[in-house]
Amino acid sequence: MIIVETANPAPPLIWLSSCKPLAEVSTSDGKHLVYARDSYRLRLCVRFRSALPVPAVSIPCDETYELRIAAVTRMHLIARTNSALPQSAHVMTRNQRLRLTRFLAIHDALEAGASSRDLAYGLIIPNHHRLVGATWKASSERRQVLRLIAQARSLVSGGFRDILLHR
Repeated sequence: MIIVETANPAPPLIWLSSCKPLAEVSTSDGKHLVYARDSYRLRLCVRFRSALPVPAVSIPCDETYELRIAAVTRMHLIARTNSALPQSAHVMTRNQRLRLTRFLAIHDALEAGASSRDLAYGLIIPNHHRLVGATWKASSERRQVLRLIAQARSLVSGGFRDILLHR
């Protein structure tokens, strides 16, 4: 459920004009709405706050925080596009989150002064036996580490915006 706070309860939420209202229930704290677009459903709790100049989304910091962020992102994508988007374009999988977390850990280690070999045996392949000298230079492990370092640097230098905007 997405919590939307707005000052004016009368007009429909403009950014959901392309969606079809399915249900509406008024309560003491506002309205509970269900909107649909294609196969997507958006559940909204609209609360009225007279001091707000524009509608705002409220996200409580509780155990559903990540789900609410994903729901708001999905609502934004549905509202801003004219075509249906696949479900996978909206929410990152567990493996994607782990991979991005790994990239950020690699970047942090590089910023702290770690070498590619330190990264390999401390973070990327910690249970692997250490390679030394020419064996390390010619190894596929070294090439893998260098690829991951390049991807981490690319992510931090601006690629994270593409992830946040689902591009």
